[in-house]
Amino acid sequence: MVGNYLVDSLGTGLFLTGGVAFFIKVVGLTPVQVGLGFSLASLLTFFASVPTGWLADRMDARKLLIVVHLVEAVLFCLYPLAHSFLGFVLVACATSVAIRAASTVRAAVTGAVLEPERRVAGRAYLRSVFNAGFAGGSAMAAWALADESNLACELVILGNAFSYLLAALTLIPVPPVPPKPRPAGASKAPALKDVPFVLLTLVNGILSINGIVLTLALPLMIVSGHGIPRPLAGLFVTANTVLVVLFQVRLSRNTDTVEGGARAQRKAGILFALSCCGIAAAATTHMPAIAIICLVVAVLVLTAGELLQMAGSWGISYGLAPEHARGEYLGVYALGAAFAETAGPAATTSLGVGQGTVGWLMIAAVFLLAGLAVGPLAGKALASLRSAAPGDGVQEAAVATGGAA
Repeated sequence: MVGNYLVDSLGTGLFLTGGVAFFIKVVGLTPVQVGLGFSLASLLTFFASVPTGWLADRMDARKLLIVVHLVEAVLFCLYPLAHSFLGFVLVACATSVAIRAASTVRAAVTGAVLEPERRVAGRAYLRSVFNAGFAGGSAMAAWALADESNLACELVILGNAFSYLLAALTLIPVPPVPPKPRPAGASKAPALKDVPFVLLTLVNGILSINGIVLTLALPLMIVSGHGIPRPLAGLFVTANTVLVVLFQVRLSRNTDTVEGGARAQRKAGILFALSCCGIAAAATTHMPAIAIICLVVAVLVLTAGELLQMAGSWGISYGLAPEHARGEYLGVYALGAAFAETAGPAATTSLGVGQGTVGWLMIAAVFLLAGLAVGPLAGKALASLRSAAPGDGVQEAAVATGGAA
């Protein structure tokens, strides 16, 4: 799976860095139209992960992932043919759904090919690989766009399409992932009926908004004033990427159970809250040097929280998913990330940027409450799953319903 993650991340970095230039320079869209189109596309991703996860439980998930990658390749080849806003929106919606579907199925395949005790460590390593590849793809896009020609912009898009074709080829050596038989009496669509698990999905979505804080709200705060050098916004994102590559595996230790995952996410919520308090302090002070120090510390704390939050999400999602419904459970859990991508930009900018110090403190409170809620919800979700399907491949973990220690 390493090759799959690496190739996919190279193309993703290429597209996310250079795609906007293509849409504005070649297609002729305005920045507002590009933002609106991708916002509409992100809404559709809510309808992709659960059906795709359900399908992954009922056929060879590896073959399904190959098909989805090929669909992604074809869809991205359609971008150069979209010469209007409507055409752009249609292709953006289709590609966004395909990307979300691929992410869900790949999580199921990864969980199937890795031993239970190696799943979190494996996902941590693969995330480090993905971030390294993303950085490489971004660098390639910057080099290509230095040409400033329409052809260079089109090659960025087609390069991403080619990466999906290569990603499909990397799956050929991966063992088949046949569906697991559903136990007699097992519920249909169990994940959506598991209220504690659905609430965990929502809480994980709230915690996932930390990424929006780093890549959108914080840069907007920096460029809006406070005497902070604007290049710091880009440096913070770069530093975050490097730290994820270096420390994701290390900070994922002891999170391979539901208990460990809940503990990690609780710590993450606390760290996110502290980070937002640091940003609030930077927004309050009138001394640029103090503001810069506050932001450096805040970004480091935020990054540590991100590493723990991701590790915890793997421990919880894999630990609570029965073998026969792993794809569906992971698909439901992915709704949290979709929620963050949809609600996060408006929430963080309206509060953090719009309300200043008070807004950042409000965001801190939300992160803190979300982190503290993980332990009790994880305990209830595990108890519910065990009672619904005892012995059905559910990972054993001693989670106290009062919260992870």
